[in-house]
Amino acid sequence: MMKWLKVAGAVGSPLLAATAFHLARRGEGSLRMRLAASVIRSRGKPLARLDEFRAAVERRKPPSPAPLPKKLAGRFTVRDQRISTSRVVTLTPKSSPIRCTIIYLHGGAYVNDLVKPHWDIIAALSSAAGATMVVPIYPLAPERTNEDAFALLEAVYRQVLDVTSASNIVLAGDSAGGGLALALAVELRDKALPLPARLVLFAPWLDLTLADPAAREVESSDVMLTVDALRLCGKWWAGMADARAPRFSPLYGDLKGLPPIDIYQGSQDLLVADARSFVTKAQAAGNQISYREYPGGFHVFMAATFVPEAKDVFRRVGLTLSGIDEGDHLPK
Repeated sequence: MMKWLKVAGAVGSPLLAATAFHLARRGEGSLRMRLAASVIRSRGKPLARLDEFRAAVERRKPPSPAPLPKKLAGRFTVRDQRISTSRVVTLTPKSSPIRCTIIYLHGGAYVNDLVKPHWDIIAALSSAAGATMVVPIYPLAPERTNEDAFALLEAVYRQVLDVTSASNIVLAGDSAGGGLALALAVELRDKALPLPARLVLFAPWLDLTLADPAAREVESSDVMLTVDALRLCGKWWAGMADARAPRFSPLYGDLKGLPPIDIYQGSQDLLVADARSFVTKAQAAGNQISYREYPGGFHVFMAATFVPEAKDVFRRVGLTLSGIDEGDHLPK
């Protein structure tokens, strides 16, 4: 889904550029945001053909993550280790002071591995926050189970705790990774482990069942996602368990006693309805939560690091993690 973001940045051929510009003349968000969304839309939704998607996943070889781009690798000291059977990549900036450690969980609907735009997000987060980035390549459905993934993530968190105070740890993620980061924080709370200082969530997937009818209403505006394909991925991830269980769908969990939460969301993302509902529930539970919704923002638009809205997200994350808070903004 996210591979077209690079194409959108370059805006492709002159014909594609002209078509995208025509499509982007109307709508919300910056011109670059609209251009990027138009290019993605012009390629079609890969998840719209549900039977083809199901068959492709069921017959595939186990996926592997995109390699760290060479232009980024030069900026970091890279540690590539194995915990159990999974890779964990740690990126430490070579030329900037370290203020915190961010454990970043990539999106991909729990079935797709880390792709190149995720590395762009990770690099931008590191630069904005002055952070060492710990990136678990966690097990995916349907080949592996959610139990395997949670076991790995707890082990990663404990390892980071051995060398870093919890007050200097941030859990972050996008889409499925955002939901997974939140679910992990709930499990850490329930196990009475020291909690991270903050959660930073980009377009998190908070209800695997997408029960809110509003998701269908936004679906036609979403240039990437479809409700039915996500529900299928959610079933693969939950396995034999109830997909509405808090471990998979944090929207339905006990939200008390969590760290401060920052959510960044786009208005043209079918996950936006659950994000809004989650904000209301988290506030009612007494949590400190900041929510910013960007008009015209497509799903995980932060991966299009060249658009002004994405730059604003990373600027705000940097300010927040350095102790400067510009205030919350709730959707009208």
